[in-house]
Amino acid sequence: MVRGDIQMIIGMAIFLVLLSIVSSYRLIKGPTITDRLIAADTIIIFFSMVIMLLALFINIRMLIDIVLAYAVLLFVDVLIFAKYFEYKELYK
Repeated sequence: MVRGDIQMIIGMAIFLVLLSIVSSYRLIKGPTITDRLIAADTIIIFFSMVIMLLALFINIRMLIDIVLAYAVLLFVDVLIFAKYFEYKELYK
């Protein structure tokens, strides 16, 4: 990798971590449980992207597969919570 590419990857990872810290405010102070769940999902997405950048930086392809599988699980998680908050029960 070129030195500029490495600096860009590290800069984006630091930016995503800072965004996660900002989102943690909503996680702690969110007025409703829905706000807290959205903030938690946002933080998880940011950290997934940091892991993806780490995989590019270290050149480990298996981490990319792990992040993609984790993203699918996160999507299912969001669907379950959305159904629960719409109907107030999971099985209807």
